[in-house]
Amino acid sequence: MAPKLGYWKIKGLVQPTRLLLEYLGEAYEERLYDRNDGDVWRNEKFKLGLDFPNLPYYIDGDVKLTQSMAILRYIADKHNMLGGCPKERAEISMLEGAILDIRYGVSRIAYNKEFETLKVDFLNQLPGMLKMFEDRLSHNTYLNGDKVTHPDFMLYDALDVNLPPIKNYLNSNRYIKWPLQGWSATFGGGDAPPK
Repeated sequence: MAPKLGYWKIKGLVQPTRLLLEYLGEAYEERLYDRNDGDVWRNEKFKLGLDFPNLPYYIDGDVKLTQSMAILRYIADKHNMLGGCPKERAEISMLEGAILDIRYGVSRIAYNKEFETLKVDFLNQLPGMLKMFEDRLSHNTYLNGDKVTHPDFMLYDALDVNLPPIKNYLNSNRYIKWPLQGWSATFGGGDAPPK
């Protein structure tokens, strides 16, 4: 039986996991909850056998996980993508944190009614944040050297054209194009992209 990945019908926190699964060619069943499925989720959440019921969740046989990073790391670990020594694992963890700084920076302002004002400061800081990744990628094929690791999927925009399984997924009907954040976000929310 294929593992089950459950989340809201948005890109959100689980998109890097989807990209990693697609890259690996690992079959999975996706349980998507629409914006009006709050009652459905509340009815199901305590029946799934999850220790900490939450979205996203990932059920792979007797492994039942919640929390996006725990899920991503579990899948990466199953495929020997967490690094081969303490130094590599620490660098991968550092990359996760640096990417999450950007992601959380976007989320912090995306749900704020003052988005237009706050984005100016964020966009001023963004080039410096991205420069660190540019410097690292200038002498590496991937973020952590010559082997793809899960932080690459956290920063997938830099890679989607070069990885055929990701390109295929992005062109499939399973790819969720919108919303980027939750439906109530000032930026990246709603039912359709801005015109």
